[in-house]
Amino acid sequence: MARRVAWAAGAVAVAAALGGCAGAPVAQAPEVAPAPTVTTTEGGADRYPGAPDGVVDEDTGEVITARPVPAWDDASRDSALEAAQAAMAAFARPDLDHDAWWAGLEPLLTQQAGLDYAYVDPANVPATAVTGTATLAEETSAYVATVEVPTDAGLYAVVLTRQDADAPWLTTRISPAQGAQ
Repeated sequence: MARRVAWAAGAVAVAAALGGCAGAPVAQAPEVAPAPTVTTTEGGADRYPGAPDGVVDEDTGEVITARPVPAWDDASRDSALEAAQAAMAAFARPDLDHDAWWAGLEPLLTQQAGLDYAYVDPANVPATAVTGTATLAEETSAYVATVEVPTDAGLYAVVLTRQDADAPWLTTRISPAQGAQ
């Protein structure tokens, strides 16, 4: 009985609070200054137009600078394939102790992937060698690529990302390719 009384009292309090909101005036959105415009200069077509150079990010305090936009050209594809092959070769070394294995793999990973793979025991990695040439499986974005790399334990998918056209491809994930056993 005490439970029902407490529940009813709570329901009445919620109804009263919501009822009080019905007639409350609606706050007007504050007027916002228009966003700064970005003008491109010579070579500006390949730069990120999201924010003008020199603007300070309110959350991080970092100064924002324009970054060159990557393109899917032969050089990008080749560098993605090379990066995936190198990452898989560094990953597929279960015979190494953790420190040696990690020293070879960690520079090829994004910061988040570094956190994700830091405690992997290389002895648990089933692949011991790359056995063929990497191929692009997914290239819908110039910033992200999925590359399939054949190993002695089957096909692996290596997901890569890059921050801009000048940044290297870094690995975000290494896993058996879908359908591979």
